[in-house]
Amino acid sequence: MSMPALKYARTFPRAGRLVKVMILSLLLWVCVLGLPYFLFMMFFGGSGDLQKLWAVAALVALILGVLLRVVIYMLSTKIRCPLCQGAAFQTASCRMNQNARKAPLLSYSTSMVLDMFIYRRFVCKYCGTPFRLRK
Repeated sequence: MSMPALKYARTFPRAGRLVKVMILSLLLWVCVLGLPYFLFMMFFGGSGDLQKLWAVAALVALILGVLLRVVIYMLSTKIRCPLCQGAAFQTASCRMNQNARKAPLLSYSTSMVLDMFIYRRFVCKYCGTPFRLRK
């Protein structure tokens, strides 16, 4: 999965906010993917103290996931595209730009987080403007 070359990508102002939301989103995905594993191991992965350990891990993943989602929502409402003023991490009912990237089985926002993590650049899903995280 390679990202096409973005011509004339702009530097995103206040990229520190984007990086915070990106890191928290990746931690949220670790919790979301870890929770079913912990629950499976809790029911089928042994008995006694080991089962209690998996139950505690599942509970921690659930609570941490909810807290991360609340923090991500509070931080992401303030991040907007400098050109179109669209909320970068919030989904609106309007049409997405044809240049917006969407990975299979993922949302536009999750695909944007992965692009920021892997390539250090992303495309605004509303106006299609390419941005980079640093100069």
